[in-house]
Amino acid sequence: MKTELFDESGTSRGFYSSLNRVNNLTGKEWVFWTRSVITKVYPPNLQHKLRSTHGGQKPPDLCADIIRIFTKEGQKILDPLMGVGGVLIGAARCGRSATGIELNKQWIDIYKEVCRREQIKEMETHCGDASRVVKTLTGTPFDMIFTDIPYWKMDKARRSKGVYKKVGEKARKDYKKTKLAAFNDEIYETKDDWLKKMAGIFKSASDLLCPGGYLATFVGDMYFDNEYHCLSAELANELIKIDGLVWKANIIWYDVSKKLHLYGYQYTYIPSMIHQNIIVFRKEEP
Repeated sequence: MKTELFDESGTSRGFYSSLNRVNNLTGKEWVFWTRSVITKVYPPNLQHKLRSTHGGQKPPDLCADIIRIFTKEGQKILDPLMGVGGVLIGAARCGRSATGIELNKQWIDIYKEVCRREQIKEMETHCGDASRVVKTLTGTPFDMIFTDIPYWKMDKARRSKGVYKKVGEKARKDYKKTKLAAFNDEIYETKDDWLKKMAGIFKSASDLLCPGGYLATFVGDMYFDNEYHCLSAELANELIKIDGLVWKANIIWYDVSKKLHLYGYQYTYIPSMIHQNIIVFRKEEP
């Protein structure tokens, strides 16, 4: 059975099929959101300045859009690395419930303050190491695992020490800050250490995922020490080793708010990173 749906302004959203097992999208909405690149512009809303204290925060409206793709209204989301709660806020804005885990209490406090200021329903949160806390969660399985992981040492790595110069001006430093604000106190000595820790968290989280449910995470690639690190592919290669998880997609989020920088001009090619990956897995049904 197909039903025509309308938005708040009375404009038709298209036709929704009662056979849709994945989400509440109509056919034409499904076509739009199955594109592999997201170019939609997300405004700096919902206490953006406060949330930006965390160097890796994501637009809650982007999180809501991703959640709408992979869940139905009323379903449950687990974010094992919640940061300042972009996923939790996104879940609240699209009629889902969510549970978040965060090592740093400062970020949970900011999330709660955003909810207070914006009058958004506050979701369940747990402060602690996700690799341990996730094992204590019991009850109804989650319909989706969705998070934004720390990108290896991105918050610890120093930014460029170089300077830049415009024609007719004196050379000056490109950045006021030498690096991002640290997400937490965890330090991964090697990339393998980071991959092992992330894979362990996702393994425990996937045990709580409903069969047929989706697991998705933001992960940005890095240019570090004169070398490109395709963290998205390296993490995906670890997650495909988890029993039951099948890699379904790599969605590219083109972040139009990213400032373009001139790197390596006249000497070598260095990419100006304006995209992030959202790698998506499905827990196959038995």
